[in-house]
Amino acid sequence: MEKTKTLLAIMFTLTLACGLLFTVACTPYQPPIAQMVNAFQESELEPYAKPGTATITGQAFLKTRGGEVKYGAACEVILWPATPYFEERFDIIYLKKNKNGWPAFTVPEMDEDAKNKLPTYERTTIADGFGNFEFKNLPAGKYLLRCSIAWEVPATSTYVILGLNKTGGTAFAKATVSEGETVKVIVTIL
Repeated sequence: MEKTKTLLAIMFTLTLACGLLFTVACTPYQPPIAQMVNAFQESELEPYAKPGTATITGQAFLKTRGGEVKYGAACEVILWPATPYFEERFDIIYLKKNKNGWPAFTVPEMDEDAKNKLPTYERTTIADGFGNFEFKNLPAGKYLLRCSIAWEVPATSTYVILGLNKTGGTAFAKATVSEGETVKVIVTIL
């Protein structure tokens, strides 16, 4: 009787340990939430409120693993002022990766004031068939650019084409421009 109780206790412990190990092993990776250093300061947006004489031009594209270039044809290119707050968020989203290439951090929710003010300062344009774009009449300053580029690839299963899957990613860049200056940038994955 005592051996049966001991054996049941061991089996219960092993079952519990295996279940816990399975749960931990099957839980998807959740990076920690990034701690923002820079708070949103509306005053940092003031230099971007007036029109200027600077221009940012460029080309948006991504490269496939095989080296093929996929242009950002007709993609919406988005330009944000690179205030310390927005640049820190941009870096967390696009630049901070762990050793496996996954995001190193989860981005915290955007500050409500920043959410409400950003549309006033955000600019967009549509790239041409080769991913070329232009932003004119910008005030001098630092800027963040991004666009989503997508294309379709065959979905296959052992010699049979099943249809098409959409693939792609987000291309991004940073640019600094002075009054009267034209700067050309490449918007891609660094």
